[in-house]
Amino acid sequence: MKYSVFPVFVALTVMLSSCEPLAPEASKVFYDVNVLTMEENEVQSAYTVMIDEGRISWVGPTDDAVMPDDAEIIEGDYYIMPGLAEMHAHIPSPEQNGDYMEDALKLYLSQGITTIRGMLGHERHLELREKAADGDITSPRIFTSGPSFSGGSVDDPEQAREMVREQYEAGYDLLKLHPGLELDQFEAIADEANELGIEFSGHISLDVGLERSLEAGQGTIDHLDRYMEFLAGDAADRDDPPIIYFGYDLAHDIDEDLIDEAARKTAEAGTWNVPTNTLLENVFHPDYDIETMQDWPGMEYMPEEMVQNWTEYVEDVRAGEDYDPEQAERFIEIRNELTAALHEHNAGLMLGADAPQIFNPPGFSGHRELESLVNAGLSPFEALQTATSSVGTYLGEETETGMVQQGFRADLLVLDVNPLESIPFHDHISGVVMQGNFYDRNSLDEMLEGIRERVND
Repeated sequence: MKYSVFPVFVALTVMLSSCEPLAPEASKVFYDVNVLTMEENEVQSAYTVMIDEGRISWVGPTDDAVMPDDAEIIEGDYYIMPGLAEMHAHIPSPEQNGDYMEDALKLYLSQGITTIRGMLGHERHLELREKAADGDITSPRIFTSGPSFSGGSVDDPEQAREMVREQYEAGYDLLKLHPGLELDQFEAIADEANELGIEFSGHISLDVGLERSLEAGQGTIDHLDRYMEFLAGDAADRDDPPIIYFGYDLAHDIDEDLIDEAARKTAEAGTWNVPTNTLLENVFHPDYDIETMQDWPGMEYMPEEMVQNWTEYVEDVRAGEDYDPEQAERFIEIRNELTAALHEHNAGLMLGADAPQIFNPPGFSGHRELESLVNAGLSPFEALQTATSSVGTYLGEETETGMVQQGFRADLLVLDVNPLESIPFHDHISGVVMQGNFYDRNSLDEMLEGIRERVND
């Protein structure tokens, strides 16, 4: 299968010639640039950002800047903002291919994704997390779940508790829930996790439902799972449909008056949502034809077998007797209304595209998810918050993650356009800063070309 060539990027004019990132201990200064700090909905012009030892050492008006000795000066008409977070990401397992596992991490980083939350973990991902933290691999910062809790992996409540203890002791950041859990199994997981202080997040099983998940303290609900069942009331009393449907079959049974109630209950529970709306749009939206999706940015870096599997899956769904374009459009409309309501009720939202899944390449799809959030009614600034400052709040790192402020992590995205006016801006990335390492446009292009060659080898 042939893929389209990714658009030519604007070159970054800097005082650098190497394609390798600068070491984090080398001080760097982005001099006289535009900065979206994410503290307020406004770009600051004529600002300077100084970086030292992986942290932002100073940021402010250029006229007030006191330049450090021997710093690398980077100048240009650039826009600096915090790096983005992909909070429902997948890291391939080592069984798939070692190169592909690390290439996926590079793809995230190449698109300005400087933090990922891996939502189907493997013991090797713990090793990758430490290597990423130490700067030994080219990667975003990694948070990872362990192997999932599901109807296929959990036999009874006591075994579920043991799984929780094992993953807690192994050092995973959170527990991943998949469907098929019985209520007593879920209760055991939630009770043990709350006792140990480890988050449980992801899907909601049909036997559990939205309200019980909220009451139990689930950290995040991903894919807006089981909201459709809550909104459909008695019509949701049916066998559980395939996992990717997420209530598609209930689109014409929704009581829209319950949307605000669902959002309010979520906000009161303090549970976050990672909608992954673009994933469902890729599967169901009648305007997204397969040929177009095959040529989306980033698809040229996906293994051909994977693209073929995605193609066949979507073809099968849309050829099935349950698929109806009008119902699909209604389903997407309701998801957008629910996303907007969650935002309006201050129920936390975070960016996530479930990459790499169904025409969502790592990194590239995060920009489409930003666009989807704007289409759902969030302002560009509010959409960007879901991938920056809101993530800092979720992680309990409000004073070090998700803003361009002194003392914060030097995980940054360098653009040649105003991000408040240009979503999606995947083809305007001039560079990425990760833990103080600066990858200029040449470095990113070289990284992507290496992946493309390996995929097509």
